[in-house]
Amino acid sequence: MRAKVEGKTAFWFLLPYFFLYTLFFLIPFVTLIPISFTKWNIIGTPKFVGIENYTKLFGDNSFWKALGNTVYYTVLVTIVLTVLGLLLGMLLNLKLKGRIFARTIVLLPYVISSAAAGILWKWIYDKNFGILNSYLRMIGVSSPPGWLSNPKLAIPSIVIMNSWWSVAFNTIVYLAALQGIPEELYEAAEMDGAGSLAKFRFVTLPLLRYTTVYVVVLCWANSFQVFDEIYIMTQGGPVESTVTLVFKIFTTAFNNFEIGYASALSAITLILILLASLFQLKMGVFQDEEK
Repeated sequence: MRAKVEGKTAFWFLLPYFFLYTLFFLIPFVTLIPISFTKWNIIGTPKFVGIENYTKLFGDNSFWKALGNTVYYTVLVTIVLTVLGLLLGMLLNLKLKGRIFARTIVLLPYVISSAAAGILWKWIYDKNFGILNSYLRMIGVSSPPGWLSNPKLAIPSIVIMNSWWSVAFNTIVYLAALQGIPEELYEAAEMDGAGSLAKFRFVTLPLLRYTTVYVVVLCWANSFQVFDEIYIMTQGGPVESTVTLVFKIFTTAFNNFEIGYASALSAITLILILLASLFQLKMGVFQDEEK
């Protein structure tokens, strides 16, 4: 009887989630594919054009530019967030004085939205009045760079902002995994003469492999869909150096009103995310089988 009551309670708690998931993901996904084979500007009637949108896509230089920017951004974010999340997780796992306060400081940025974080860092990066360049001038840098106006610095600057904002999640994941490692394994390693680096290499890293695969796949999938930060901080500039796939989908659909072409872009983006995620999962399983 109790299990039945708990099951009903769980159902009612999950119902809003499934409703929103169906409304904002499943229905758009189901309608996406048919629309990608049409030419449609929202107002008129969709006209079936077969694979024209897909052939246009592969010959579109701006698509390849956006794909390159997206991969570059995603690789940088994934590396930084994975390494930084692990290091912070290990630091916060140490039994040091003030670690509760340190955990709070690390987690604090994650409570704000990505849009708010983008606005904050856009001000920090401002070439003339930003706090970052103000400090650089104070220490003698006469001409500090335009962090968001320089094509070579724009994406790395957004990566720094995103890492500051979202590293808390990876830190929590790694911290939970680290706390699940039995202390006896480290004691046994010490008895065999292992130092700190040896314990990290032969005990910690192997036991974190599944956690690392999870973190990498999640970082990759989320970063591949970056939009808020780009829209708020650079609008795809300078000279399209920060135009990503999702930003291109947005401008194609709502600036150019090419809904069919935007749907084809969305379908390709989704396929790329799925393929990359499956590859990373497969590599994680393959490495585990080798061991």
